[in-house]
Amino acid sequence: MTNLVQNLEQCWYTSPPWGQKIPPLLVSLLERVYIKSAKAFGYCTGVEWSEHGWKYEIFACNTNITVLESELIGTGNLQPNTKEKPVFRLGELVEFRFVSWQWATNPHSLGHSTD
Repeated sequence: MTNLVQNLEQCWYTSPPWGQKIPPLLVSLLERVYIKSAKAFGYCTGVEWSEHGWKYEIFACNTNITVLESELIGTGNLQPNTKEKPVFRLGELVEFRFVSWQWATNPHSLGHSTD
C-alpha cells in the first residue's frame, strides 16, 4: 500500500458511492488492533476503499493481513513512530565513493592494469 492518498483519491472517485460522503475510518494508521479471524493483535499500516467498504492492511504475525472493518477491534493505542537520527545534516557536504562490483572483483575486465 504505497502512496495511500493517491490510492484513496483514485479509488474513491471511481467507486460506487460516487457523490456520497467518505465513511469514517474505524481505526487510525499505526493503531494497535485485534483481528477477530486471526485471533491476533497487530498494527494498522494502511487503508483502501473497496466495494465492501474500507479494507485495512494490518501487520500481525510477521505478515500483512488485509481485512474489512467487521473483522477489527480498535484499541485506541498508537504505535510510537520513532525515526533514527540521520547520519548527515541538511546541507552538509558528503563524499560518496562508488566502486563497480565488476572492477572490484576483476580489474582486468575493464581494461585497467594493476601493474
